[in-house]
Amino acid sequence: MKKYIFLIIFISLFAIVSVAQNEKFSYSGGMLFLQPGYTIYTNKYQNVKELSFGLGGILRFYPTEHFTVGLAGGNQKSNYSTISSNNSYITIGYGGIILGYTFAKNKMRFCSSLGFARGRIKNLHISQQSSNFIDDGSFYNYGAWVAYPSLSFDYMLTKKI
Repeated sequence: MKKYIFLIIFISLFAIVSVAQNEKFSYSGGMLFLQPGYTIYTNKYQNVKELSFGLGGILRFYPTEHFTVGLAGGNQKSNYSTISSNNSYITIGYGGIILGYTFAKNKMRFCSSLGFARGRIKNLHISQQSSNFIDDGSFYNYGAWVAYPSLSFDYMLTKKI
């Protein structure tokens, strides 16, 4: 918890310094409707390599013309099949800082960034299932550090939105 408070204070101070230097407040953020991804995960039963989808949010500050820093968080979920079930899944929830390169052309802003976050992995691995009942399965729930690349684009309605 202390790390997250420190991170929020750091980003806030960074934004204030950015405003003072540029005499303008340059930021963007909001809900990301779809975050497609690819999950590569190994548990003691099998290797999981599946497409994943999730939702999340992002807040970016632009201290220079092409450098961006901010906060991002989200959740990715992948379903996978085992020998006797199609209902096993893994979710990865994360939240942390992003650093990246950005450029704007007309009303479009493109950004390529790398995120570093603290997260939580939850994995329900179903080994044996009968109808709607789980006869044998394992549930894993543990914290993890997450690094992830991100590509995004924003359409600017106005200079502030």
